[in-house]
Amino acid sequence: MTQEQCESAVKALQAQGFTASHVMGAPDDHGVWLDSVWNDNLGDAYSFRIHDDEIDFWTESWNEQ
Repeated sequence: MTQEQCESAVKALQAQGFTASHVMGAPDDHGVWLDSVWNDNLGDAYSFRIHDDEIDFWTESWNEQ
């Protein structure tokens, strides 16, 4: 994923009301994390990295606007 793709995906997710962030793990390792996702079974919130296919989906969604 590129930085631009991740930033577009974050904007699209935020526009839908999600808390998301672009994270760069290594120089060529860009990713998108969903933050503060509530889990009823655990009774707690957590963050997780979304898959590249999902980043593509959200990037396309943002670019269509």
